Amino acid sequence: MAGEIERKLSEAGYHMLSSNEGIEDLILNILNTKNIRYLKAIPFLIYKYKPDIDNILKKTKEDNLFIEILNISEKIFHELNIKTNFNNIPNNNKKNLDYKEFKEEFEMQLRNENRPNLLIDKEKIYAERNLQMGLSKLFTKKEKEIITNIMEDKPIDKTDYEYYSRKTKKKLNSIINLQEFSRTIYAKKPVYNKEI
Repeated sequence: MAGEIERKLSEAGYHMLSSNEGIEDLILNILNTKNIRYLKAIPFLIYKYKPDIDNILKKTKEDNLFIEILNISEKIFHELNIKTNFNNIPNNNKKNLDYKEFKEEFEMQLRNENRPNLLIDKEKIYAERNLQMGLSKLFTKKEKEIITNIMEDKPIDKTDYEYYSRKTKKKLNSIINLQEFSRTIYAKKPVYNKEI
């Protein structure tokens, strides 16, 4: 059973399961284990998938445990300014669970959730830097400004338009026409003749 829960937690992303019913069943299974490692996942599952809390409360035999986790979740969400969908959750005076551990786990999962965006942002930064370096090797600063304005659909004045038509457009046309040739030459290794 523990292996099945770990697999499902991994899928939940804790990653997406196909429906809220799947998440509700997962939470019910976690509650049945009473294993703290799995219980700490519940606030994040509630945050990410917004399961039917009332339905879980009706089905679980571990209602006191679940209410304590809901109270912890509500406190975490409040501290992190996350809107909750809890309706009249009874207060549980029992404090068997460590709030700090639950909050740390939740924050770690939240960071992991946002990590792919950081990687995508890094890739965008590298792509932009490479583009700017490539443009700098072929175009003047003024030409780069004109190209940027054209890319962003900003109007250019008459002088820039004439400059673009006379010089920049011709360079861009050459780049287009030389792509295949450039790939062929770049792939070849030059032969070095020591005698020359």
